[in-house]
Amino acid sequence: MTNMIGIGPFITIPLLMTALGGPQAMLGWIVGVVIAITDGMVWSELGAALPGSGGTYVYLREGYGRERWGRPAAFLFIWQFILSGPLEIASGYI
Repeated sequence: MTNMIGIGPFITIPLLMTALGGPQAMLGWIVGVVIAITDGMVWSELGAALPGSGGTYVYLREGYGRERWGRPAAFLFIWQFILSGPLEIASGYI
């Protein structure tokens, strides 16, 4: 739920355009699009390879192995999610 784009780009677009202006601003957008498409392709491959519910938790657990690093990596993901979730909501309220 917290892995989505918020209102930040709509606030920073005018700042980016006034600071850079011209073709540099478009170059920044092109780099951002390439990164976003690459990230989307990675997540779609993970979703196709490991169908089911669980998302990042399952990807970490299965990717690093259930017996070795998978359990601590998945635990740390959930732990940081529990801690950062309320902070993200609070920062959106400000």
